[in-house]
Amino acid sequence: MLACLGAGSACSQALGGVLADRAGRRRTMVLGLCSSAATLLAVGAATTLPALCATATLYGLCLNLLRPAVNAALADLVPDRDRPRAYALNFWAINLGFAVATPLGGFLAARGYWTLFLLDAATSLGFALLVLRGVPETRPAPHEDDVVGTLRDVLRDRLMLALVAGCALQAVVYLQAFSTLPLVFDQDGLSPGDYGLALGLNGVLIVVLQPLLLGLLAGRARGRLLLLAMVLQGAGFGLHGLAGTVGQHAGAVVVWTVGEVLQAGLLSAVVAGLAPVHLRGRYMGAFGVSFGVAGAIAPLAGTQVLAHAGQGALWGSCVVASLVSGVALMRVSDAAALRPAR
Repeated sequence: MLACLGAGSACSQALGGVLADRAGRRRTMVLGLCSSAATLLAVGAATTLPALCATATLYGLCLNLLRPAVNAALADLVPDRDRPRAYALNFWAINLGFAVATPLGGFLAARGYWTLFLLDAATSLGFALLVLRGVPETRPAPHEDDVVGTLRDVLRDRLMLALVAGCALQAVVYLQAFSTLPLVFDQDGLSPGDYGLALGLNGVLIVVLQPLLLGLLAGRARGRLLLLAMVLQGAGFGLHGLAGTVGQHAGAVVVWTVGEVLQAGLLSAVVAGLAPVHLRGRYMGAFGVSFGVAGAIAPLAGTQVLAHAGQGALWGSCVVASLVSGVALMRVSDAAALRPAR
């Protein structure tokens, strides 16, 4: 079911990017929010595995339509030098909501999933209303001599394709925290409550550390910061292979969370710098596809490695993948900095 959600999300990001460029950022946000509210209720009404997979795919298809539009709008509004901080603030706001949603979701689920689904749909509709009432259209007005682009133009950009590949590899590692790490906790004789306690540090640390590290993102070489972030991610997930207690796993979470905080905002800023103005939505959509693809691959690949090769192979491969991703993203970022503005 999670793989179906990821597959729908991958298509959602690409479609959302096209709509953001053609229909506008504002309309795409509203469409994504309203349709995700409706399809989430369909997930709640499903009672069989095929129905759950079908509705999860539809929900994934609608869920992330707004993300490329939001990222493109930020690129429209914020100059290049300030974009890492702007995207980092957006990431911080999302995780502030995550820190509240995690315990609230568990509390509501224990009292009935329909309440959870209804409130979740209501927040999406409330966000849509805020966009309709308070968010203007930011897409630059086209001129007669503007070139009309397509997704094929994105696919011809080798730097962008390399960035998508590096991001997908990074995300496959990161998503092990939500797919295989709970199974590892079980193998270590730890409870779901222990897992929630350790992973809860992730949201808390992001909320606390992100504002403190915003100044670090200004004027720094983005490529080196991305490499450092991926090294920390690899080290953190590698430490899970050596952990056996809640405290040790929590220490590993702290390490990879610092890496997550460092890279937040940097990747979106690199994409915004690569994208021509008239293709910002499509570039952001392609960027988002990497996470959707990872969402489909991560639970399938991670659980198979864990089942057939064990924890050592799982966390060791996460270390290697993070280092490869870091080198790739550093080189793409450095090359993007040399590309003339388009």
